[in-house]
Amino acid sequence: MASSVRIDGSLPDPGDGSTTGLVFAGNWGVQYDWALDRAVAANQPQRLSALGFPPPFDSALEGVLRGRAAFSSFLYVFKDGRYLRLNAATMTPDGEAAATASAWGLPADWTSFDAVLPGRGAKINYCYFFRGQQYIRFDWAADAPSPGYPKFIGPEWHMAPPFDRDMDGVVAGQGGYGTKGYLFKSLPQTLDKDGNVVPASTSGAIAVVTPGYARYDFTAEASGGAETAPRDVVPPWSGLLPLLDAGAAIDKALDWCDAARDALARPTDPAVATALGHHFRTSSPDPARLEQILTRMNAVRDRIASLPDRFQWTPGFAGVAQTRPGILTEIGDSFSILHGPNGRAAVMIHEAVHFIFVPGGIVIDVPEYSGATMGGVTFGVEGGMAYDAMAIDQAIANPSSYVAFAQEIFFGSDERFGNARRQL
Repeated sequence: MASSVRIDGSLPDPGDGSTTGLVFAGNWGVQYDWALDRAVAANQPQRLSALGFPPPFDSALEGVLRGRAAFSSFLYVFKDGRYLRLNAATMTPDGEAAATASAWGLPADWTSFDAVLPGRGAKINYCYFFRGQQYIRFDWAADAPSPGYPKFIGPEWHMAPPFDRDMDGVVAGQGGYGTKGYLFKSLPQTLDKDGNVVPASTSGAIAVVTPGYARYDFTAEASGGAETAPRDVVPPWSGLLPLLDAGAAIDKALDWCDAARDALARPTDPAVATALGHHFRTSSPDPARLEQILTRMNAVRDRIASLPDRFQWTPGFAGVAQTRPGILTEIGDSFSILHGPNGRAAVMIHEAVHFIFVPGGIVIDVPEYSGATMGGVTFGVEGGMAYDAMAIDQAIANPSSYVAFAQEIFFGSDERFGNARRQL
């Protein structure tokens, strides 16, 4: 699947000639370098809270605007029909949050928005509020909406379905792309395991929701086509979507780790004992082994919580992920293209085990699907042995054991998300 990111918006440069701007989704943001036409690779993504966005305006935003004209020293952050003005230099609030519609002169029933986006090019002194099929243009110089609005997105923006309504957010271009806007929308798709669009009736087809985007030139007032096929959406953005996917995967992996750590405090619980038997090859580990498992799970959780420390998207890396213990974890485009949300969270835990484990004891890497039957499919042996054939100490050293144990505890059943169950 190309990605499961829901782009919420972007915060472009302040007009000072810089070419790096923030793109955000959920509670994560990635800096995109428009001069290089790629995401800033290292130490991304960043939590919006770490970038100075105050709660609750640090997640699931409708959009962010950089003020223009008399308001150029401010940022405006929008969420749930309300907005907060921040001093751009300090990211500190300038007043209290207030209802967007009444403060910005919008219709009273516009109590929420699909997207709030900055104009670019010849329209840089305007901003736009999108809601359903309609939009309103706001004039910074007049400090008021332009007359004659709302209007319909489709005919005014020359957008064909599905990009004529219900947008998620916009990525505003900079530098050589300074007249461009890229309108993102979440689209239902049916994929095969490799991320190709297939008919819903295809055997093994998987229903997912992925982002697509349409190009728009503000100066020419013209659309520039769209990308909706999942495998075609990731590569043009050079690291952006994999890194935003990584943010969501971090959050999910932390939830799984927390559930696993809590479970290890009650090892005799029948469900916990069963999971221990499935993934560490004993339903009643002795105290020393139980402590070993818990210590490593705690270290895995700490490593994931430390991200994006020593973490990056690597251009040209064809794999999903790889780790040099204690040094660096890398992801490539395949992190988004070949895995769904659960698979990406599984990768995060797997790579964290590799990161914290400095070889010196048992070295083993047996996939959770090796020799197993999942979804009616029996997989061959990989990693040197079947997953169920590992000895106890081998399982304790095996990265996939921690992944699959955490998943079983979190979901309440033996779910094994990874390369054998792509797109989930």
